[in-house]
Amino acid sequence: MTKPMLLWRKKEFPIVWQKEFNSKNNLHLEIGFGDGRYTAFRAKQEIANNYVGLEISGSSLYRALKRLNDEQITNVRLIKVRADFALKNLFSPNTLSSIVVNFPDPWPKERHEKNRLLQDSFFQLAASRLKKGGEIRLATDHKKYFEFAQTESKTSKLFDLVEKEVPEAVFETKYALKWKKQGKPLYYQVFKYNGNQSPEYKALERFKEMPHSVLEGEMPERFSFSKQVIKYGLGHIVLHEVAKSYDYNDETLERYLVRASVDEPDLNQQLLVVIRRKVGREYLVRLESFGDPIITKTARGAVHAVTEWMLTLPSDLKIKERNY
Repeated sequence: MTKPMLLWRKKEFPIVWQKEFNSKNNLHLEIGFGDGRYTAFRAKQEIANNYVGLEISGSSLYRALKRLNDEQITNVRLIKVRADFALKNLFSPNTLSSIVVNFPDPWPKERHEKNRLLQDSFFQLAASRLKKGGEIRLATDHKKYFEFAQTESKTSKLFDLVEKEVPEAVFETKYALKWKKQGKPLYYQVFKYNGNQSPEYKALERFKEMPHSVLEGEMPERFSFSKQVIKYGLGHIVLHEVAKSYDYNDETLERYLVRASVDEPDLNQQLLVVIRRKVGREYLVRLESFGDPIITKTARGAVHAVTEWMLTLPSDLKIKERNY
């Protein structure tokens, strides 16, 4: 049986969904699928379609995966990833028939409006991935968010507001049942892509070769470390801490682990950079493969940041080779 969990980091960008599903069926996206009950309902009702669900909550992902496996649903793939990153990098232009957003976080405070999903920038990105006539379908209990999304869609000039009958299953989801029990009104809106020219978005540039450098000299026995922040590529590298590691089979093996954050547009990663003695007085600095890092230009900068930090140590370390 096909596993519904998609390991997107191992795929080429954008993903070839026809190959992934082994079919040319229409492709539909759901952002924030919660426990997956609506996703499962649609997939069973419309078996001639394919569905992709995005979620960032690990517990929600677990519940949805269990539901899909228990019900033996094969036309759904679930991904743990942010919506803006996924739309830009995992989907080609003109591939989606619909995007469903059920009960998104309303970010109710005015100063937090910039965090809302359905704003002008999202409508522009979504339009670039939807087929002409494709739809964004919103369900929410928050009137101000509902009105905000309508206004933002008009600002984009890419969508028409269409009134459609609400699919009954939408209001049987976990949050809908909760709001209905509290007597809250529920709102539903369909935004239909009108085919106007949308912006072009390039997929993230990735590198296959792991970045590394080689330094010659000796690491000092003792050194101090403070948090490092370095601008690199389109983002920033943050070096948080350094820890010395020992090999149980050979305690003389010298190795250090540096925990790093890589922050760039649409993508944040937690990485490990390894400093390891090669032979003699040489040290190899490389990105650890742990966690399947996405090797972007900024991620390569983590090796640069560690290399530059090493050169500030009270030692005779010198650069012998850079490959990043």
